[in-house]
Amino acid sequence: MVNGRLARIELFAFSSRPTFMHHSEPYGCWYGVLKLTCGHQISYGGCVLCAGDHAVDLIKWGAFLKNICHCTVEEAAQYVQMHGQELAPNQLGLLEAALEGIGEQSGYLQTKVLMKESVAYYSVI
Repeated sequence: MVNGRLARIELFAFSSRPTFMHHSEPYGCWYGVLKLTCGHQISYGGCVLCAGDHAVDLIKWGAFLKNICHCTVEEAAQYVQMHGQELAPNQLGLLEAALEGIGEQSGYLQTKVLMKESVAYYSVI
């Protein structure tokens, strides 16, 4: 069980598919990467933010991350369980992937929730 709290939440946007995203997503999209830090553990989640020439306001798009600031992994997982239906599918997938990574690193899997180069950067914490 993780007793620590999320120390850092960072959201990045890439104008081309980052090489570490192994999905074969179409080119011409903006790609989002969420980095969560909890103690010495770091985990990432990724998604397509938008396609084509559509712009995305990274601060507005990532505003939901304020709800998990300084939460424990357990509290963040509870937030996903309670409010996941209010999030866009790409927001939910991004957050779930990052939380799952922290949970796997710490051995905390009890409330694991599964739903199956220009850079913009936004840090919540």
